Amino acid sequence: MIRPRAGDFLYSEMEFKQIVRDLAIAKGLGMDGVVLGLLRADQRVNIQHTRTLVDLARPLPVTFHRAFDQTPNLREALEDVIGTGAARILTSGGGPSAEQGVAALAELVDAGRKRITIMPGGGISAVNIARVLQATRAREVHSGLSTVVPAPRTDYAEFEKEVGKLAELLKSPPAVRHWKR
Repeated sequence: MIRPRAGDFLYSEMEFKQIVRDLAIAKGLGMDGVVLGLLRADQRVNIQHTRTLVDLARPLPVTFHRAFDQTPNLREALEDVIGTGAARILTSGGGPSAEQGVAALAELVDAGRKRITIMPGGGISAVNIARVLQATRAREVHSGLSTVVPAPRTDYAEFEKEVGKLAELLKSPPAVRHWKR
Protein backbone atom coordinates (compact mmCIF):
# COMPACT_ATOMS: atom_id res chain seq x y z
CA MET A 1 0.00 0.00 0.00
CA ILE A 2 1.27 3.41 -0.91
CA ARG A 3 0.14 5.98 1.60
CA PRO A 4 2.34 8.84 2.81
CA ARG A 5 0.54 9.24 6.15
CA ALA A 6 -2.42 8.12 8.25
CA GLY A 7 -5.63 10.14 8.33
CA ASP A 8 -7.67 11.35 5.40
CA PHE A 9 -7.04 10.69 1.71
CA LEU A 10 -6.72 14.30 0.59
CA TYR A 11 -3.03 14.78 -0.17
CA SER A 12 -1.00 17.93 -0.69
CA GLU A 13 1.19 18.35 -3.78
CA MET A 14 4.22 17.46 -1.65
CA GLU A 15 2.49 14.27 -0.45
CA PHE A 16 1.49 13.44 -4.03
CA LYS A 17 5.14 13.74 -5.08
CA GLN A 18 6.03 11.35 -2.23
CA ILE A 19 3.43 8.87 -3.54
CA VAL A 20 5.01 9.12 -7.01
CA ARG A 21 8.45 8.40 -5.50
CA ASP A 22 7.10 5.49 -3.43
CA LEU A 23 5.41 4.07 -6.52
CA ALA A 24 8.72 4.16 -8.40
CA ILE A 25 10.38 2.33 -5.50
CA ALA A 26 7.63 -0.32 -5.46
CA LYS A 27 8.06 -0.89 -9.19
CA GLY A 28 11.83 -1.07 -8.81
CA LEU A 29 11.50 -3.68 -6.07
CA GLY A 30 9.42 -5.91 -8.34
CA MET A 31 6.09 -5.68 -6.53
CA ASP A 32 3.12 -7.48 -8.10
CA GLY A 33 0.83 -4.46 -7.78
CA VAL A 34 0.10 -1.38 -5.71
CA VAL A 35 -2.77 -0.24 -3.55
CA LEU A 36 -3.63 3.44 -3.17
CA GLY A 37 -6.53 5.85 -2.88
CA LEU A 38 -6.79 9.59 -3.35
CA LEU A 39 -9.82 11.79 -2.75
CA ARG A 40 -10.57 15.46 -3.38
CA ALA A 41 -11.74 17.92 -0.73
CA ASP A 42 -15.38 17.05 -1.58
CA GLN A 43 -14.61 13.36 -0.81
CA ARG A 44 -14.93 12.34 -4.46
CA VAL A 45 -12.24 10.32 -6.24
CA ASN A 46 -9.27 12.41 -7.33
CA ILE A 47 -9.48 11.17 -10.90
CA GLN A 48 -6.59 13.22 -12.30
CA HIS A 49 -4.01 12.19 -9.70
CA THR A 50 -5.21 8.59 -9.60
CA ARG A 51 -5.03 8.30 -13.40
CA THR A 52 -1.47 9.70 -13.30
CA LEU A 53 -0.49 7.08 -10.71
CA VAL A 54 -2.16 4.26 -12.65
CA ASP A 55 -0.20 5.31 -15.75
CA LEU A 56 3.06 5.49 -13.78
CA ALA A 57 2.41 2.07 -12.22
CA ARG A 58 2.05 0.26 -15.54
CA PRO A 59 2.42 -2.66 -16.04
CA LEU A 60 1.57 -3.17 -12.34
CA PRO A 61 -2.14 -3.33 -11.55
CA VAL A 62 -3.50 -0.68 -9.19
CA THR A 63 -6.09 -1.38 -6.51
CA PHE A 64 -8.04 1.64 -5.28
CA HIS A 65 -8.40 1.06 -1.53
CA ARG A 66 -11.10 1.76 1.03
CA ALA A 67 -10.86 5.52 0.55
CA PHE A 68 -13.60 4.52 -1.90
CA ASP A 69 -15.93 3.89 1.06
CA GLN A 70 -15.70 7.53 2.11
CA THR A 71 -17.08 8.86 -1.16
CA PRO A 72 -20.62 10.30 -1.08
CA ASN A 73 -21.89 8.18 -3.99
CA LEU A 74 -20.45 4.70 -4.50
CA ARG A 75 -21.87 4.24 -8.01
CA GLU A 76 -20.38 7.55 -9.15
CA ALA A 77 -17.09 6.65 -7.46
CA LEU A 78 -17.14 3.27 -9.24
CA GLU A 79 -17.33 4.98 -12.62
CA ASP A 80 -14.62 7.45 -11.59
CA VAL A 81 -12.23 4.69 -10.55
CA ILE A 82 -12.97 2.72 -13.72
CA GLY A 83 -12.09 5.89 -15.64
CA THR A 84 -8.66 6.00 -14.02
CA GLY A 85 -7.72 2.57 -15.37
CA ALA A 86 -7.35 0.96 -11.93
CA ALA A 87 -7.72 -2.83 -11.94
CA ARG A 88 -9.78 -3.28 -8.77
CA ILE A 89 -11.47 -1.59 -5.85
CA LEU A 90 -11.06 -2.79 -2.27
CA THR A 91 -14.29 -1.84 -0.52
CA SER A 92 -16.67 -2.70 2.28
CA GLY A 93 -19.56 -1.37 0.19
CA GLY A 94 -19.57 1.81 2.24
CA GLY A 95 -20.35 -0.04 5.47
CA PRO A 96 -18.17 -0.50 8.53
CA SER A 97 -17.52 -4.06 7.32
CA ALA A 98 -18.01 -6.07 4.14
CA GLU A 99 -20.72 -8.09 5.81
CA GLN A 100 -22.64 -4.94 6.71
CA GLY A 101 -22.16 -3.52 3.21
CA VAL A 102 -23.00 -6.76 1.41
CA ALA A 103 -26.01 -5.37 -0.50
CA ALA A 104 -24.00 -2.44 -1.88
CA LEU A 105 -21.10 -4.80 -2.64
CA ALA A 106 -23.39 -7.03 -4.69
CA GLU A 107 -24.56 -4.01 -6.69
CA LEU A 108 -20.99 -2.85 -7.23
CA VAL A 109 -19.87 -6.31 -8.37
CA ASP A 110 -22.72 -6.41 -10.90
CA ALA A 111 -22.13 -2.83 -12.10
CA GLY A 112 -18.40 -3.32 -12.45
CA ARG A 113 -18.42 -6.78 -13.99
CA LYS A 114 -16.05 -7.10 -16.96
CA ARG A 115 -14.77 -3.55 -16.34
CA ILE A 116 -13.17 -3.70 -12.87
CA THR A 117 -12.80 -6.19 -10.03
CA ILE A 118 -14.63 -5.41 -6.81
CA MET A 119 -12.79 -6.92 -3.84
CA PRO A 120 -14.85 -7.02 -0.64
CA GLY A 121 -12.77 -6.27 2.43
CA GLY A 122 -13.25 -5.22 6.02
CA GLY A 123 -13.95 -7.80 8.70
CA ILE A 124 -13.74 -10.81 6.37
CA SER A 125 -12.96 -13.98 8.32
CA ALA A 126 -13.69 -17.70 8.28
CA VAL A 127 -16.97 -16.92 10.04
CA ASN A 128 -18.44 -14.81 7.21
CA ILE A 129 -16.42 -15.34 4.03
CA ALA A 130 -18.85 -17.85 2.49
CA ARG A 131 -21.83 -15.52 3.13
CA VAL A 132 -20.01 -12.54 1.62
CA LEU A 133 -18.92 -14.50 -1.45
CA GLN A 134 -22.37 -15.99 -1.96
CA ALA A 135 -24.20 -12.68 -1.53
CA THR A 136 -21.86 -10.59 -3.67
CA ARG A 137 -20.63 -13.10 -6.26
CA ALA A 138 -17.22 -11.44 -5.88
CA ARG A 139 -14.22 -13.28 -7.30
CA GLU A 140 -11.65 -11.88 -4.87
CA VAL A 141 -11.73 -10.91 -1.18
CA HIS A 142 -9.33 -9.21 1.21
CA SER A 143 -8.86 -10.30 4.78
CA GLY A 144 -6.43 -8.76 7.20
CA LEU A 145 -7.95 -10.82 10.04
CA SER A 146 -7.66 -7.84 12.41
CA THR A 147 -11.13 -8.59 13.78
CA VAL A 148 -10.02 -12.12 14.69
CA VAL A 149 -6.38 -11.58 15.63
CA PRO A 150 -6.07 -7.92 16.66
CA ALA A 151 -2.83 -5.93 16.60
CA PRO A 152 -0.23 -6.18 17.85
CA ARG A 153 -0.01 -9.57 16.22
CA THR A 154 2.34 -11.41 18.51
CA ASP A 155 0.43 -14.69 18.40
CA TYR A 156 1.48 -15.82 14.94
CA ALA A 157 0.22 -19.35 15.54
CA GLU A 158 -3.32 -17.97 16.00
CA PHE A 159 -2.96 -15.88 12.84
CA GLU A 160 -1.74 -18.90 10.83
CA LYS A 161 -4.65 -20.95 12.19
CA GLU A 162 -7.13 -18.33 10.94
CA VAL A 163 -5.45 -18.18 7.53
CA GLY A 164 -5.69 -21.98 7.38
CA LYS A 165 -9.43 -21.81 8.13
CA LEU A 166 -9.93 -19.35 5.27
CA ALA A 167 -7.90 -21.52 2.90
CA GLU A 168 -9.93 -24.62 3.77
CA LEU A 169 -13.22 -22.78 3.26
CA LEU A 170 -12.11 -21.56 -0.15
CA LYS A 171 -11.25 -25.13 -1.15
CA SER A 172 -14.70 -26.41 -0.17
CA PRO A 173 -17.25 -26.87 -2.97
CA PRO A 174 -19.89 -24.31 -1.81
CA ALA A 175 -17.39 -21.46 -1.43
CA VAL A 176 -15.54 -22.32 -4.64
CA ARG A 177 -18.78 -22.62 -6.62
CA HIS A 178 -19.73 -19.03 -5.70
CA TRP A 179 -16.20 -17.66 -5.86
CA LYS A 180 -15.45 -18.83 -9.41
CA ARG A 181 -18.53 -17.39 -11.09
